[in-house]
Formats: sequence, structure tokens, C-alpha cells
Amino acid sequence: MTAQQDLQLFWFLPTHGEGRYLGTQKGGRAVTLAYLQQIAIAADSLGFHGVLIPTGKSCEDSWLTAAALLSVTKQLRFLVAVRPGLQPPTLAARMASILDRLSDGRLLVNVVTGGST
Repeated sequence: MTAQQDLQLFWFLPTHGEGRYLGTQKGGRAVTLAYLQQIAIAADSLGFHGVLIPTGKSCEDSWLTAAALLSVTKQLRFLVAVRPGLQPPTLAARMASILDRLSDGRLLVNVVTGGST
């Protein structure tokens, strides 16, 4: 990393619920739009570069989550996780194009090739 590069920090959006005990929902907080907005607004105001929006069978849809949070943030970028093979590439490209335009270029894409589906 050169002197001109800044460290860019991202926060994690728990779209599958926030479990207090590893691997369970025991003691966890339910996923609601208000909760995700609270996290996004805090990350935006604290100067985080962006938030990672995960994908998986127990997660809320990453595209819809990012779209729902655009209007409550100003600078925050959305690192949307996508899994090749779960949707046609042309659909993913179209959604990425629209979300990037609507967010004024705040979309980043995380291609996930392993882990849970």
C-alpha cells in the first residue's frame, strides 16, 4: 500500500440475524428493516467505506437489502454478495447496473464461490 492509498473499512450487515451464540439464533436480534437501517446509518455516519451484504440460504436478499438502504445513507457503499449459478448472469448484470446508477456509483460486487448456498 502506497502513501496515497487509504485504508477502506467495511462493516457487516447481519441479514441472517445477529446470533449471540455461534451457529444459533439464541439470544439473537431479528432482522428488520429498521435494524438494518440503524446499522447502515451508523456505518455511514462513522465513516466506514461500505457494508458487506452477505448472501446465502438464511440471508435476506442482498440486492433488495442494498436497494432498501440507499435512501437512508449518503456516502456508504454496498458490497453486494452474489453467487454465480443461482441467477442468470444477465439478470445479475442488469440488477447491478440499475443499483449502481440509482446509488450514484456506490455499488460494489462480491462474487462468492464457496460456502452455503
